[in-house]
Amino acid sequence: MSISPELLSRIIDPPKLCSPVLSECIIRSTPEDFQVDEVPAYQPTGKGEHGYLWIEKRGLTSPELIHRIVRNLGVPAKEIGLAGQKDRHAVTRQFVSIPKRFAEHAAKLNDDNIKVLLVTAHPNKLKTGHLRGNKFCLILRSPSGAFTTEDAQAVHDRLQTLATDGIPNYFGTQRFGHHGNTMEDGLRLLKGTLPNDHWPENKTRTMRRLVLSAVQSGIFNLVLAQRVSDGTLRTPLPGEVVIRRNGTKPYVLPVDAPTTDIIPAGPMPGPEMLVATGVVADMEREIMSSLRLSPRDFEKYSRLTSGIRRKMTEFPNEADARLTADSSILVTFAVTSGTYATVVLREIFNSVKDAGSLVEQTEVADDDGDDD
Repeated sequence: MSISPELLSRIIDPPKLCSPVLSECIIRSTPEDFQVDEVPAYQPTGKGEHGYLWIEKRGLTSPELIHRIVRNLGVPAKEIGLAGQKDRHAVTRQFVSIPKRFAEHAAKLNDDNIKVLLVTAHPNKLKTGHLRGNKFCLILRSPSGAFTTEDAQAVHDRLQTLATDGIPNYFGTQRFGHHGNTMEDGLRLLKGTLPNDHWPENKTRTMRRLVLSAVQSGIFNLVLAQRVSDGTLRTPLPGEVVIRRNGTKPYVLPVDAPTTDIIPAGPMPGPEMLVATGVVADMEREIMSSLRLSPRDFEKYSRLTSGIRRKMTEFPNEADARLTADSSILVTFAVTSGTYATVVLREIFNSVKDAGSLVEQTEVADDDGDDD
């Protein structure tokens, strides 16, 4: 089956909440222009059966990093732990866990693309989602060659507004593949029209998870786009599933309940997803129907798509912007896991040109992990 051009456009280029303050910026002209520090959910204790390596990588995907660890240290791939995936076209820093017996040889990983900055230990293996978020340090370049002091101030002021009012927590375009082909494969898989030999046997489970996640993300973006368009993003509706601003657990908002610090939570369909009622349920069903889907389509793949709710608004923090000596803009901010830096930037600029946009589409972006 094929996504209509109108729906695909709404998924990958959904409506913005804010009018842009500047026309265009260029990101990731070099990996050093896009730096990401993972914010761990907990700090390693220094004792335990698992070595924790604080690693800086440059120009590598997370699967490529794992391959280097397997090759250079001899660690079985299944014993390597990551809290979140990181993009190739960036300089990223994160913890990686390996059995402690291998950690003493961690220096063997050091090369032009990998630096081991710290070796410590902890009782448990790192697992997907063991992180609070990510801190970004980005160099934004001007297509005309130079930003001004006034431009940098405008970016700074908008970031402060976004920190207070929030951003629509869309999934970024890389989630859906080139021209939406990852999501297309997911729709075909759900409808039983994807050939069994579409992927090599050893990659089938990973790729199924990837393409089904793209479908879930597309449904979420369509629901969120509707809420932005009709002006109800910040207004919980009757039957709404919500999450507290500083919380993680979704619940159906009771009638007449206070709505302070309550955030509507959009659907990532699956059998275990908490179901909305009333007008919200009607809207979500209608959007799924526009893709010729129903909740039952996800039941066959319940182990890969159990279903969750995701906050529709997120709030950048620790945000700042300043002009650099070469007339670029240095932007810093932190977001919770799963929020895209590019989604923050699109609420500032009319167009964000990604010079590193040929990203790997074979990485699963974690629902509760992180994304660039």
